[in-house]
Amino acid sequence: MEECIEKVLDTRGALRCVRFASGNVGVVNTQGETKLVVGPFQQLNFAGNGFLRVYNRVENEEGKANEREFFIDMKNGELYTQMPEFVHFGDFEIAVIGGYLCTRTRKLYEVRAVPAEAWHGKYGLYLALPYNGEPEEKIKKRMIYDLSRYVVCLLNGDESGVYWKMQVFEDYTLLVMDDEGNYYHVKRSARSKKAVKEYLGVAGNEADRAMLLRDVREIEGQVAERLKKEAAKAKREAEKERERQMATLVSAEPFRIGNKWGLRSKGRIVVPPIYRSVKYPVGRYCAMETYPHIWGVIAVDGKVEIEAKYENVVIHTDGTVDLTVRAGKVISMKLGIRNEE
Repeated sequence: MEECIEKVLDTRGALRCVRFASGNVGVVNTQGETKLVVGPFQQLNFAGNGFLRVYNRVENEEGKANEREFFIDMKNGELYTQMPEFVHFGDFEIAVIGGYLCTRTRKLYEVRAVPAEAWHGKYGLYLALPYNGEPEEKIKKRMIYDLSRYVVCLLNGDESGVYWKMQVFEDYTLLVMDDEGNYYHVKRSARSKKAVKEYLGVAGNEADRAMLLRDVREIEGQVAERLKKEAAKAKREAEKERERQMATLVSAEPFRIGNKWGLRSKGRIVVPPIYRSVKYPVGRYCAMETYPHIWGVIAVDGKVEIEAKYENVVIHTDGTVDLTVRAGKVISMKLGIRNEE
């Protein structure tokens, strides 16, 4: 542990690049706590994006200068011969150098790929990265599924490293595994918008695998049930909103442009003129004709309630409609939204 600081070389926020009395250079915070020791180099300074620039100049016996420069990612200590480029995918940042994608995590993951081969998960929950080849056998044995393609992923807000992407559920939450076989159900925090991991267990043996598979099936069932309830709620809310909108259009009346008819309410077009004929609304519905003697029913907001295929249509104020299929045959039905007189 370096203790005595000889000189401050550079400053960035609460961090300092310094030379220690030992001759080494490194990084300390404002309390003097050592964060990183690089070695006996001449110059150390901040290079941006959480990187350090290290420079050394040494003369050989012939007096010829030998210059050396490299860069260090402070997040993982990885050395780079030149400053990489940086690509952003929402909240994720990837270093790109020499045809490799390199993660900005404490445990480095690098893969020979181009940025276009990475893809964003729904809502920015994760960033998927390709994996070339196959993982070690011990890792494959910890996987509860046989995968046709291996993919790793970064989790939003998790800087520890990458995880094996095992499954995406219907609600876009995620099942991941780390290298030790620990499984997590990853969700998105409503408050922070970052990933939150729920520990499910470790795949240490066949019994563990069976338990994990059971847990995954339970998650799938819970997700399906929740999505079903959310869809039903959204449908009810949409119906209420449509009811409200329909109530404002009770004054709608037919209008014509050229030889086509539509509906307008208080001077505003609510149904564009696309029909051969439109009758005056009865409550919230009106009959429309697409071709000669081919009638159907639309609501005053333009939604087609009954497809145009009848010889005639008669709408009643109680919300029923008589549909003439052919001469002498009439069928009656109730429209979806009750008319108001």
